[in-house]
Amino acid sequence: MEEDQAYAPLALAGVLSRLSSKRDRALATELVYGTLRWQGRIDYYLRLFSHRPLEKLSAWSRGALRLMAYQALFMPSIPLPVACSEAVLLVKEREPWASGYVNGVCRAFSRGWRDVALPDAAEDPALHLAAFASHPEWLVRRWLAAWGFERTRAICEANNLPAPVTIRVNESMTSVASLASELEAIGVEVRPGRLSPSALRLEHAGAVERLPGFEAGHFQVQDESSQLVAWIVDPRPGEKIADLCAGPGGKSTHIAELLKIRAGVAKGSSVVSFELYPHKARLVEESAHRLGLDGIIETVVADARKAPSSWSGFHRVLVDAPCSGTGVLRRRPDLRWQRRPAELSALVELQRELLSAAARMVLPGGVLVYSTCSLEREENWENVEWFLASFPDFEPTPVDPFLPEPARSLLACGGAAVEIMPDSHETDGFFIFRAVRRGG
Repeated sequence: MEEDQAYAPLALAGVLSRLSSKRDRALATELVYGTLRWQGRIDYYLRLFSHRPLEKLSAWSRGALRLMAYQALFMPSIPLPVACSEAVLLVKEREPWASGYVNGVCRAFSRGWRDVALPDAAEDPALHLAAFASHPEWLVRRWLAAWGFERTRAICEANNLPAPVTIRVNESMTSVASLASELEAIGVEVRPGRLSPSALRLEHAGAVERLPGFEAGHFQVQDESSQLVAWIVDPRPGEKIADLCAGPGGKSTHIAELLKIRAGVAKGSSVVSFELYPHKARLVEESAHRLGLDGIIETVVADARKAPSSWSGFHRVLVDAPCSGTGVLRRRPDLRWQRRPAELSALVELQRELLSAAARMVLPGGVLVYSTCSLEREENWENVEWFLASFPDFEPTPVDPFLPEPARSLLACGGAAVEIMPDSHETDGFFIFRAVRRGG
C-alpha cells in the first residue's frame, strides 16, 4: 500500500488467505486497518523520537515502526516490549542494516511516548485535528474553512469509526424481513438501515460471500447513501438507462432491480453499463448474473467521454463520477494518505467531461443524475453550477419526491441535490444531483 498505492482490502485479502488461524486473521486485520486509520497520530508521535524524517526511511522500516506505535497507542493488551521486538524482527528479515536504527527509535518511543502532548487546538486547529483525529493537514484545513472546527472534528471522528457491513436486499428475489430472519438464525446481528428501506446493517457477519443468500443473489454489499442514487434515478419500465461509470456494479444492479420490481421488466427496458476498465466490467457482469439480472443489464467496455452519436436516446443517465472519495474515508483509511490536493483539478475536469457526454445522451424530457462520494465543493456544488450554466436546456428538479422513507424525512433537502455527511447517519458521505432535460 505504501509503495504502490495498492487497494487496502485487496492487498490484505491476499495475505489473510494464507493464514489458517481465525485469531491471526483478526489480529492482522486490526493491525492493518488500525495503523492506516491512525497513521496521522502515529506519525506525529514517531517524528518526536526519530532524528531522521520518516519520509527518508524505507517503506518497510516506516511500516514496522507504525505497527509498533499503533499497538502502544491503541492496543494495550499487547505489551510494548513485545511490539518493539516484533518491529525489529520484521526489519531484520528484509533490511538488517536498518534494524539498529529501528531498535533505537523503539527504545526512545518506549521511554517517552506517554509524555507527548498533541498540538494545542486553540493555537492551530488544523495541526491539532491532523494529529488528534489522524487526517492529512491539507484536507483538515479545507474542511475547517468550509465547516468550522466542531463540524470538522465530528467528520474526522466519524471517519475513524469502523464502517458497518451494510447490504442492499434484492427485493426482486426476497424480502428484507425474510433475509433478516435468515441471517439472525445463524447468529448475525441485524439492524435495519437508517436511510434506505432495502438496507440491513450486519454485525459479526464474517465473510459476506459465505452468508446465506449471497450465492442465490438475495443481497449486494452497498452503503446506504450509495443506495439512494438508484432511487433518485427513478427508473421506469420500458426505459433505456445508462450508467456511465458502472464498475463494480452496485448502482447498475440496483437500478435493474427497481426496474424488475416495478411491474416486471417491460419490453424495451435496459440498463447499459459503461465501464472503462475490463476487470470492473466483469464485476458488473458477475453481480448481474448472481442477482438474476442478466436480461436487463448490458455492459460496454468503453470511455463514455468519447461516446459516438449512436450512444444516445437514453431516458435516464447516471454519472456516478470518479472522485476524491473524501466521503468514504472511514471505509477507505488508506485513501486519506494517498490523495493529494493537486489531484482535485484533474478530477473536476474529468467529471465535467463525463457530464458533458451524459448531457448529449439524454433524451428531451429525460433525467440526468450526477453523484460522487466526495465532500469537496469543487466536485459537487461547483460542478452543478458549471453544468447548469453550460447546458441551459437542463432544469434542476427536487430530489425529495424520489427519496424513499426514512431518507426523505431525515434528509429533507428540498432542492435539486442532497448532500449526505459522514457524521450524520453512520453512512458514507455522498452527493446526488438531479436534472431534467427540457423539451420532452
